[in-house]
Amino acid sequence: MQKTIYGERGGQIETYPIEECRHCDERGWVLFPWEKKDVDIDPKTLHIVRSRPGATRGNHYHPRVAEWLCPLEGEGLLKWKSPSGELQELHLEAQTRCVRILPGVPHAVINLGPGELLLMAARERDPAGDLSVPDKIA
Repeated sequence: MQKTIYGERGGQIETYPIEECRHCDERGWVLFPWEKKDVDIDPKTLHIVRSRPGATRGNHYHPRVAEWLCPLEGEGLLKWKSPSGELQELHLEAQTRCVRILPGVPHAVINLGPGELLLMAARERDPAGDLSVPDKIA
């Protein structure tokens, strides 16, 4: 699976296409967003985030671990702060790619659509204990 890197100084955000991880038939679909060989994730948490139209979620960072986001329904805008303090943006569409936000990167997601935005999220294991630090992005 080919990853795309965004941001300055080697990147703060990585995305991975997930079309080949989705299996559809007449009953609906099932998605295994992290089943590919070159995606190494050992999540401490796996959680579902639902946001109303116009709502912002996040506004935090994780100092020691990466966070993964996989949009399931709707569309959103991922905003993050680069090391120089510049705000960057990435449009998120349902079931097209998952996003890995590297440790220490302040981020937030804004629901851009008319309906709810549904994300599956995971945080990697942190031996020192999970930590989210507030940081207002959007």
